[in-house]
Amino acid sequence: MKFKKVLVAEDTESNNIGLVYKLKELGIETVESSQSCDNAFLKIKKGIYEKEPFDALISDLSFDINTSNPKITTGESLITEVKKIQPTIKIIAFSVNNQQSIIKYLMSEIGIDSYVCKGLNGTKELLKAIEAVQNEQTYLCPVSNATLQNKNVFQLDDYEKQLLQLVARGLKQDAIADYFKSKNITPNSRRSVEDRLSKLRDNFNANTTSQLIYLAQSLDLI
Repeated sequence: MKFKKVLVAEDTESNNIGLVYKLKELGIETVESSQSCDNAFLKIKKGIYEKEPFDALISDLSFDINTSNPKITTGESLITEVKKIQPTIKIIAFSVNNQQSIIKYLMSEIGIDSYVCKGLNGTKELLKAIEAVQNEQTYLCPVSNATLQNKNVFQLDDYEKQLLQLVARGLKQDAIADYFKSKNITPNSRRSVEDRLSKLRDNFNANTTSQLIYLAQSLDLI
């Protein structure tokens, strides 16, 4: 299903403008935005009343309250209320929050279609999410997927932290091995460096070392 009408609920104006622009680049005919949950909910209701409902809602979870006596104050509540009046709408949560309980609740209990964490590759992951949801698939960005699986991999020892920090700085495996040898850090062979990176990629379900670094940085592990 190709989206024709999408609502972006995001309280930061610059983010709102950026998302609207990106969505229009995808060829979506109508893209509306709202900086408050109450206003977003009214837009959803209006669309239903006029028999021109939104195909999808992309919502942040945290909103600054700029009006008195707001009825809906969080994106989580907005999503919940929207699903009550339009169960078939596609919903993508786009948030800095990578808390497992929130992701699990929205995906499993509320039945949203995608959860994307803001960050270094946030917009890129959001575009992937839109494509997947249009194809009737659910989508979790690498950070939210790793958080939801919770395989107890989010603890790094000092060696692993230093290893990933060096990789993040752009050092190759041979250079990392030489650095470890100069500092008397063990294990320090190129093979041991390669094996540890491979193990970390498996633990984090990362397809590449770049994705591994992205996950570690997003989860504030390095």
